[in-house]
Amino acid sequence: MVQVDVPVALGIGSLFADAARRQLQFGRAEYYYRALWKHNLFQIFFFSWIPVYFLVNDFGWETSHRWWHEGSVVAYPYYVPLFIVIFFGAANLGFLLGRGLVLRRRVAANRIVYLGIGAYSLAWIFAQTDHTFRLGTYAEWKAGAAPWFYEDRTFLFMLIFTLVVWAIGLVAFALSLWRDGKHLDYVQSGNLAEPER
Repeated sequence: MVQVDVPVALGIGSLFADAARRQLQFGRAEYYYRALWKHNLFQIFFFSWIPVYFLVNDFGWETSHRWWHEGSVVAYPYYVPLFIVIFFGAANLGFLLGRGLVLRRRVAANRIVYLGIGAYSLAWIFAQTDHTFRLGTYAEWKAGAAPWFYEDRTFLFMLIFTLVVWAIGLVAFALSLWRDGKHLDYVQSGNLAEPER
């Protein structure tokens, strides 16, 4: 759902800044840009296409049957391009926010950001299941005829598939960023040269 996708993109940026905190605190531009590059690779290949897929195929569900009353995203020709710009803007803003907090040694505050976004997202989904667990168009939802998400096998398969892709990518990229910074502990402990990787 777009009401969750954009904040989650911001939260992942903050989380990835946390995972790359050693590199960011070390202060070398190449470490910062490598972490930012990995963050954007995750957003491109493991996240951004997921909400776009559901916007195109299940518009009512993706917008949780609110504000947008047409049956298809095609009725709003600027919706998808604007969504993509906002999505990547939020994702990169999250990384920059996380970087700023990490550089100020406010790691706990940064963790509150992404954990708070996670809590908000779960609350959004589970506090209004009549909206978020229903598919179909706005008109079907308004008429009380919108089917439950588990009644559509294609939707259910794609939901599970995309959640698995997203979760595997999230863990793999976070661990990769964390491992990239492990060698810096050696350097910061007083050794002058970085060890061979």
